[in-house]
Amino acid sequence: MLAVTIGALTGCDFFQELENLPEAGEDESGEGDGTAGTGDTGDAGETGGEPCDVLDEFCSDQDTLHSCDLATGELLTYPCATVCGSANLLNFTCTPTATFQHGCWCVNPGDIKLDTCLQLDTCVNECGDPDSTCAGQCFTRTDAQTVRLLGALYSCADRACDEICASSPADCGSCLIAAKAGLWGDCGVAREVCDADQNDEPSWP
Repeated sequence: MLAVTIGALTGCDFFQELENLPEAGEDESGEGDGTAGTGDTGDAGETGGEPCDVLDEFCSDQDTLHSCDLATGELLTYPCATVCGSANLLNFTCTPTATFQHGCWCVNPGDIKLDTCLQLDTCVNECGDPDSTCAGQCFTRTDAQTVRLLGALYSCADRACDEICASSPADCGSCLIAAKAGLWGDCGVAREVCDADQNDEPSWP
């Protein structure tokens, strides 16, 4: 099941495809081993016994995707670290899209920290489209720790606004802006941590 489609991973790292992952309980050779990274059915009752749809999808935290398999009607759980790791990428955060589908936002961080968390946030926002070369290059300007720091803030905002975005799309943008600013959804601490982040070399331009 393809939760969210992305372009070629060499060009843009946004959402990782789920259709290439093994089925639940299988490794890449097709042998069942129950390892993490495969889809596991959600707990009974999550969809009230009915087949799931896109609006049932959610991210329970920064690293865990619950995605609807429209073919089977089952809500499957995917660890984003494994989803992204299958393409040698780092999970930035689990996040919803404009179509209410949810996916793992996989990125390729750099080896050297040039940008702080706040600078990374600014860069991503200025690029606009997360599924773009521009946004992908933002992440190459900082290290994995900083990427994960901003991802924690985005995860908080997305989860705080998930219901609003699903029920009232017109208010979604305003909610996300407020949450990322630390003004909604108990995201104030994550915002403060991001703003306080500094380069390893404070004099670095």
